[in-house]
Amino acid sequence: MKITIVGGTGLVGQGILSELSKDKSLDLHSISRNGKRPNSITGITYHSFDLAHDTNWHYLLQTSDWVIDCVGILFPNKSKNQTYENSSIQPAKLIIDNIVDSDNKFLFISANSAPFFLNNYLQAKRTVENYASRKLGNRAISVYPGLVYSRFRKSNYYP
Repeated sequence: MKITIVGGTGLVGQGILSELSKDKSLDLHSISRNGKRPNSITGITYHSFDLAHDTNWHYLLQTSDWVIDCVGILFPNKSKNQTYENSSIQPAKLIIDNIVDSDNKFLFISANSAPFFLNNYLQAKRTVENYASRKLGNRAISVYPGLVYSRFRKSNYYP
C-alpha cells in the first residue's frame, strides 16, 4: 500500500510517518517544501515540491492509496507572509483537486476545538473539511487528534 503524506516534515507529519514506518510493507512518501531533513525517518521517500508552483507531485498523489494532508499553520506570520488562506486552505484545495478523479482516500488532520484566540484556525480547518467533503464525498476522512506535542519540540512538550 502506498501512502503519501503532504507536510510530512512537520511535527504532525513526522509523528504519523514514525508510526507508519513500523509497518515495513507500506510504501511511504513525504512531500514538503524542503524534502529530506537531518531528522528524517529511515525508510521514507522524501520529495521536495512547491505545491503552488510545481506539478511534478501530481502523479505521486494520484498513484497513492492514501493521501494524508498535514499541511498548515497554527498561527499566521505576517513577516513570512503566512496566512490561513495561503498556508492551510489553498494547499489543501490543490491536493484535493489533484485527486478528485482518482479512487484513493484523503485523510485530513483537523481539529475539533481550540481556545478562543484560535477561532480563525478552526475556521480554516472547517473550510478544508467542507471542501473535501464536497469534492471527494466519502473518500474524505477528517480526524481530530487531541493536543499534539513531542519531546523533540521542547516549546510544546514541557508546557
